[in-house]
Amino acid sequence: MRFRVLAATVVVLPLLAACGGGTPAPAGAGRDLLANLPSCDRVPMDDEPEVAADVPGLVLPEGARVTSVVEQGVLTSVAATIRMSPLDVRAHYEQRTDIDLLRVEDEIFETEVLARTQDRRMYLRAGALCADGTTLTVMVGPDSEDAGLPEFRSG
Repeated sequence: MRFRVLAATVVVLPLLAACGGGTPAPAGAGRDLLANLPSCDRVPMDDEPEVAADVPGLVLPEGARVTSVVEQGVLTSVAATIRMSPLDVRAHYEQRTDIDLLRVEDEIFETEVLARTQDRRMYLRAGALCADGTTLTVMVGPDSEDAGLPEFRSG
């Protein structure tokens, strides 16, 4: 029984390190971990109908497929999918010159972005859906510290 517990610990520790729960993963390890996810050909990314997203302050990567826009007072929530990994989403926002990045974090399978765009703030969470597909959950609101946007999950 003791051997089984030790074996489980050995398997879990590299995954925790890669997800920000300890030592950072070596370069390239993130892509290797994402490659272990199912192929996007087996994961339905286009099941929900696409909707228009005319939301001031919303800046999505080209190719994002918006499936929901819901106004909630001063906040607007947007759901979308895209054929990119969360790591690619992070790189996309880091390369943009038309937005002011306030904070970016990633844990390989999930990336969080807080940006100022068009006098608005946009919080985006990109979660791996499959090997090269990601769900995007976005909240857009006033450019204010107390706008009610979600907080980053990690410290």
